[in-house]
Amino acid sequence: MDDRTLVTLLHLRAIGDATHRDLSLTTEMSDDGNRLLAPAREGSDFIVSGRMISLLMTQISESRYLADVFEELFSAEGNELYLKPVSDYVRVDREVAFATVVESALRRRECAVGYRLRADAAADPGHGVRINPDKRQRVRFAEGDRLIVLAES
Repeated sequence: MDDRTLVTLLHLRAIGDATHRDLSLTTEMSDDGNRLLAPAREGSDFIVSGRMISLLMTQISESRYLADVFEELFSAEGNELYLKPVSDYVRVDREVAFATVVESALRRRECAVGYRLRADAAADPGHGVRINPDKRQRVRFAEGDRLIVLAES
């Protein structure tokens, strides 16, 4: 089954290259070893493996309410993760607790799950991304920093 998936993925990439279109592709591989044959292109492809599915199922078995969260995230409609300017939520160049950012997002009917500091993007192994930081953590945001929010489009 992975053979056909790999061939289809390569054809779709070739079509995208020929038409000068950037295609975002999601591919499912049964065998994690085959994933190495078609590495994801940076920022455009996502390869779902059996390992990811098993991790999701483990999470759901431990906390049943997460099934609704995953269903919302993986459905074509509904909420999605976005990177939005942090300046839309709090003032920049002054220190704030992440709890303040979370409250600001809630007022917009969004859920803040992290942030990305532009200044740390090049040197930091995580590219400046912080997911689920302590709500008491104080942060000094600057212009160009992004808030990671779960929101409707």
